[in-house]
Amino acid sequence: MLKAKKSWREKLEDDQGLPKVVEITGKMSTRWGTGTCAIPAPREVNEIMRMVPKGKLITINQIREIVAGRHGATIG
Repeated sequence: MLKAKKSWREKLEDDQGLPKVVEITGKMSTRWGTGTCAIPAPREVNEIMRMVPKGKLITINQIREIVAGRHGATIG
């Protein structure tokens, strides 16, 4: 039996246990160093992007900074 594909709205609303903060270990530490990493829920990223005024730009690094700040993590 085939599973029906989820709509964009369904994917956005499926938090899958997120947000969460994890310790940076293993291969991640090679790139990001030490500390903690905040992994946001899809709707949290959507909320951040909706705060950007029309005609303005936000970078992925700015989104990462906002996520990290909200969760008290080293990076987002």
